[in-house]
Amino acid sequence: MRYRIEYADGRCCNFANSRKDLLEWLKLLKDEEITDIRKIYKNGVTDSVLEKYQNYLNRNAG
Repeated sequence: MRYRIEYADGRCCNFANSRKDLLEWLKLLKDEEITDIRKIYKNGVTDSVLEKYQNYLNRNAG
């Protein structure tokens, strides 16, 4: 499963190839304002999963 991390400042987004990779990205992105995290399905459809990973973002905010 792929994930797309979108930023508030309009920069390019980052992609993670698995949940494990996504969690590693979230650890690295301490000062970034993330507007959305989207799960990308094989057929190209995306769903927002930002709410699911909000706790990981809050841990890195401090």
